[in-house]
Amino acid sequence: MKQANQPKNQLTNGTAWLAFGNITSRVLGALYVIPWTLMLGTLSLQANTLMGKGYNLYQFFLMLSTAGLPSAVAKLTAQLQGYEKHKFIGKATLISLCAGLLCSLLLWFLAPFLSVGDPNVIPVLRSLSFAVLIFPFLSVLRGQLQGELKMVDIAKSDIIEQFFRVAYMLSSAYFILNIQHGSWKTVVVHSTFAASLGAWLATLFLLFRIYHSNKSMRLPQPITQGNQEINLWHILVQAFPFVLIGGFLSAYQWIDQFSFHPLMATFYDQLSSDDIETVFGIFNFNSNKLIMIIVSLSVSIASTVLPLVTRHRFDSRVLKKYISQAYLLFCLITLPACATLYTLAKPIYILFYGNYAQPQEYMPMVQISALIALFMGLTTVLAMILQGLSKTRIALRAIGIGMIVKLVVQPIMIYLTGTIGALLATLISMIVITILMGIYIIRRFNLLSHLDMQKLNVIYISTLLLLVAFSLISSWEARFVIPTRINAGIFLIVVGSIFGGILLGVYKKLGILGTIKN
Repeated sequence: MKQANQPKNQLTNGTAWLAFGNITSRVLGALYVIPWTLMLGTLSLQANTLMGKGYNLYQFFLMLSTAGLPSAVAKLTAQLQGYEKHKFIGKATLISLCAGLLCSLLLWFLAPFLSVGDPNVIPVLRSLSFAVLIFPFLSVLRGQLQGELKMVDIAKSDIIEQFFRVAYMLSSAYFILNIQHGSWKTVVVHSTFAASLGAWLATLFLLFRIYHSNKSMRLPQPITQGNQEINLWHILVQAFPFVLIGGFLSAYQWIDQFSFHPLMATFYDQLSSDDIETVFGIFNFNSNKLIMIIVSLSVSIASTVLPLVTRHRFDSRVLKKYISQAYLLFCLITLPACATLYTLAKPIYILFYGNYAQPQEYMPMVQISALIALFMGLTTVLAMILQGLSKTRIALRAIGIGMIVKLVVQPIMIYLTGTIGALLATLISMIVITILMGIYIIRRFNLLSHLDMQKLNVIYISTLLLLVAFSLISSWEARFVIPTRINAGIFLIVVGSIFGGILLGVYKKLGILGTIKN
């Protein structure tokens, strides 16, 4: 069998395609906010808060319905071959359809209870139940392609999903507000329903691609020797840890949704309920949407690492290569992104969400969120590596300890620091999880001796210089530039182009880009 057509470096190639898909879909998912908030005006803060409440609960049911299937399917697809893989995918598909139907019905009928007395949340949750119905099946399709390292189709499906979602969101918002002269609450319901439209279209695309790629292939025949029987229970056992590991990021938002308001009302009784809800919307939805663009880059690396680590889990030399390379990729992409968001928090926030809130309200939240994104991204990569090594228990233990830290520290930090307390509790928890996972991987593979410290030091120093330069420029911008969306956009384009070009030039001259490519 010829290997010449295979990419020289599957990690970089797969990460590049997944990063392209993730970045494009995340950017689309963030850029829609600009025209969306312009149409809603000052009501956008309330609309964002309502949408955030719906999405936080939706993500939990999405996690429950997918049951860790994408990563589990990717792992087992990488392990199995021929007829056994074909049988496994069929059984995983059956599980996904049943889980989607069950969780969709649960979300629909439990919506009044989950709304916690807010009637506006009920139609939002019910509109999202249609996405829960199809998303598990879509996840199985993506997991299958991920295990086969067919990242191009996954990237295209991400873009299709997000493109049609955003197109429906904006067109429905315009129609409701400008033609029907309807309510902003109706806009939110249709904007959340758009998630199901995108998921259904992405599913149809992947079915079309898989059908055409398999049409010319003969159905694999059963293997009578050395086969590995995969039953439904085995799939669930493999998938369950991915539920906890993949869903713990959403769990933080859930904790905040149900604890932030009561704790703030208890410790700061001078704040009105509307004030607390506005603050909650800024950090739990607005800031979170910004950092998820960065986290998606780490997810791209992690999603590609998983099948590669699984395939080579018994080859220590190859594993060290992939793990050290994954860390280099992580630093190369994530560190400058976090530094940019931290230092340019004000213009970035204004560009996406307008100048409807005071800078002293949102800037600390965006900056802390940038730090959270760094550790959240690293945790995602480390967790995927541990799962690929079948060391899921270590990852689960680290996440469990981290969640306990979050729950214990949350009231303390809110009492001491007020509105930023929940974010600080999340940051502390993420640091604990990262340290626990990182210690095991470093000791297990003696990883420090295999890292390319020369290139890593270049990345560290470049990020530090970027941090200093952007801090000085941001200070100048705050003094002399009028805070409008247009000015923020022009400022970010100019500054980003100049420093992004310089950074790429430095990486290329010092051989970092060449090392990763080859």
